[in-house]
Amino acid sequence: MKDETSDICYGHHPVMALIDEAPERCHKILVSESINKKLFEEICNKARRYSIPISKVKPQALDRITDGASHQGIVAYVVKGKTGDMGKLLDMVSKANDKALVIIADKIKDPHNLGAIIRSAEVFGALGVIIPKRNSAFPNSTVHKTSAGASLRIMTVTVSNLVNSINELKEKGVWIVGLDQRAERHLWDKPPIGGKLAFVVGSEEMGISQVVAKACDDLRSIPMLGKTGSLNAAVAASIGMYEWARCCSEMIS
Repeated sequence: MKDETSDICYGHHPVMALIDEAPERCHKILVSESINKKLFEEICNKARRYSIPISKVKPQALDRITDGASHQGIVAYVVKGKTGDMGKLLDMVSKANDKALVIIADKIKDPHNLGAIIRSAEVFGALGVIIPKRNSAFPNSTVHKTSAGASLRIMTVTVSNLVNSINELKEKGVWIVGLDQRAERHLWDKPPIGGKLAFVVGSEEMGISQVVAKACDDLRSIPMLGKTGSLNAAVAASIGMYEWARCCSEMIS
């Protein structure tokens, strides 16, 4: 049974990422009795390397632990660790030469959305993801699973005040761009969004909060031709990150 000092990580790739990237946080692994033999041997070899205990259990036990989620026959108990420190993230930004990317998730309450945002952030080389301590999803088992383990590799920083964090980033030369579907300027309008930049992504229901929007240097929208009216927050964030990567590539070439 999970206690208050641990969380769970489940699924093949997330658990493998946990063992590879943060073995000290993994204190026990449970695998289904029906798991593929080759996969079981792979898990055992990795776990043995770091002296992580591993046990076989009935498939139904994993179903109960994960509330019926798609666990792929493997669950790891994860010691709850502290998230990244804002000071460390600012140091990383300062040390970056001509480009750096930070993602600010403004009240993203759906852990699936947060996980998808973190996954894209890691793919595009972001230095970290900032989330508020209140009214936000927190990196948990669902986030680990949705992010395919990226949440265990990229720095996540929880802060009490997003505006203060935005101002600290500005002091380090970071340009703050909020993704807002109501903005008149489009994502790919001039000036291009390369260099040191922080994207602010708001929730699907409310978008970026007014106080955070005012703290941004610029607001950009993604043109839409269809009738849906808005993009999923994680999809919008991914499009923004891709545009940043494209602009940085053009600046180098």
